[in-house]
Amino acid sequence: MRTLLCAVLVAGACAPGDRSRAAAGPGAKYAGTWEGRSFRSASDSGIPWRIVTAVTQDGSLRGTLTYTSVTASPVPIRTREVSDTALVNELGPYHSLTADADVITTTIGKVRGDSLNGTFEMRPAGGGKPLMSGTFRSKRVAS
Repeated sequence: MRTLLCAVLVAGACAPGDRSRAAAGPGAKYAGTWEGRSFRSASDSGIPWRIVTAVTQDGSLRGTLTYTSVTASPVPIRTREVSDTALVNELGPYHSLTADADVITTTIGKVRGDSLNGTFEMRPAGGGKPLMSGTFRSKRVAS
């Protein structure tokens, strides 16, 4: 369960870029540091994580997710779709301790004030049926 959400938002190889050169656009709304938890059910206490994202020189939004309660490699985050109202990220591939498999997680989130909340779905890295899904909640924090 520790690597559960590596879903949210959601890049080890895609370190955050220099914010001073970040392009304006909808991605800027999602750039920054977010701390949150992912949940598989309403009774789940959640897995804590931290996401750091930035708008790169080419205008794309990229970042990394790290788990704050376990030692694990950072998970790369690539934004697949971004608008003023929604964000779709792809995390991984990474090894999920919860699923005991190499996976890719897709997240769909919405910003409301300083909160970024949404849903996730984890699938095997090679494709196939979802291994798990759930929700996530996060708050923007000072970097």
